[in-house]
Amino acid sequence: MITAVTFLAILLTAVLVHEFAHYLNARSVGVPVRAFSVGFGPVVWRRTWRGTEWRLSAIPLGGYVDLPGLAAERDEDGGLKAPEGGMADLGFPGKAWVLIGGVVANFVLGTLLLTAAVTANPSFRTLTSGTPPDVSGAEIVAVAPDSLAERVGVQAGDVLARVGAAVDPTPAEAVEAIRAADGPLRLELRRDGALVPLEVAWPPADVPAGEPPRLGVQLAPLEVATVSLPVAFWESATFAVTAVPEMVAGFARGFASAATGQMSEEVAGPVGIVGLVNDATQVGIAPVLVLAALINFSLAVFNLLPIPGLDGGRLLVAGVVALRGRPFRPGQEEAFHLVGIVAVLALIVLITLQEVQTLLSTG
Repeated sequence: MITAVTFLAILLTAVLVHEFAHYLNARSVGVPVRAFSVGFGPVVWRRTWRGTEWRLSAIPLGGYVDLPGLAAERDEDGGLKAPEGGMADLGFPGKAWVLIGGVVANFVLGTLLLTAAVTANPSFRTLTSGTPPDVSGAEIVAVAPDSLAERVGVQAGDVLARVGAAVDPTPAEAVEAIRAADGPLRLELRRDGALVPLEVAWPPADVPAGEPPRLGVQLAPLEVATVSLPVAFWESATFAVTAVPEMVAGFARGFASAATGQMSEEVAGPVGIVGLVNDATQVGIAPVLVLAALINFSLAVFNLLPIPGLDGGRLLVAGVVALRGRPFRPGQEEAFHLVGIVAVLALIVLITLQEVQTLLSTG
C-alpha cells in the first residue's frame, strides 16, 4: 500500500507540475486554457474558474491541459481548416515559451527534491558532485548471525574505538585495518560508556579456501557532516544539467534494446518504476526523494526529445513552420504527432510486457 501511494504521489506530482507550468506560461502570453485535468479518462468532477474547466478524471495516472490552436478545426462543410486563435496566433518564441514550461518545471522540481535528499542524507553528494561525505567514527549497526563477530561478543550499537593501529576509525579505515591485519586482530569497543577490549584470531581458521576472511559486521559512520542548503542546491542543479547528455544517450540505448526485444536497465516502464519505488521506501525518505528527483529529470529530458507528440516534437514542428514561413496543411501536423504518440505508447507497452515477463520468470 505504501509503495502504491508513493508511486502515485511521485507520478502525479511530476506530471501535474509539468502541466501546470504549461498552463501558467500559456496564460502569461494570452493563450486561454480550455481545460486542466488531473488524471485521464471519464471526468468525475469539473468546475469552471477563470475561463478554464478544472477536471478530476477517473484514471489518476497523470493529467493534461487543453490549449486552443494546437489542432486543425472543422469548417462549416465538415472539412479541416487551419486552427485560429490560441497557440496558432503565437510566433515561434511564444510557442517555445509555452512548450518549454513543463520541461523547466520538472528540472526545477527535480533539483529541489534532490537538494532535500542531500540535505537529509549527505551521502548522496556522491551522486550529485562525486564528493564523498565527510564522516567520522564508525558504529556497528548489525552483526551477522553465526559470524565471528557474534561469537566473540560484538553487539549492534558498539562504537569502534580502535581497530588494530587505527584509532576512532571511519568505516572505510576500519575495513582497511581489518584487511591489513596479520595475526591477532585487536579491537576496542565503546559500549555504555566503557571500553571493551577484544582480541580475535585473524584470519579465522574456518575460512574456506579462496574466500576473504570476514568479521561479520555492518558499519555506518558515527557522524556525517551536514551540507548547507546553498551547497546542496548548487550541486543538485549542476547535476541536473550535466546529466542531460548521458540521459539522452541512455534513452536511445534503452529504446533500441526494447525495440529488439532485449531488456535494458537504462529505461523502465510502470512495473520497473514500481519496483524502484518499493526498494526506496524500504530504506527511507531520502532515497524516495532521490528517486522522485530522477523521475522528474527523466520526464523533462524525455519530453524534450524531438519525438512527434512530445513537447520536443511540437517545438521542432514550430521551428520548421517558422523557417518555412507558413503552416502545414490542416491535418498534416496532427497526423505527424499521432504517429509519434502511437509509437511511444507501443514502446511503453513493449517495455512493460518485457518487465512482466522478467518478473514472472524470476518469481
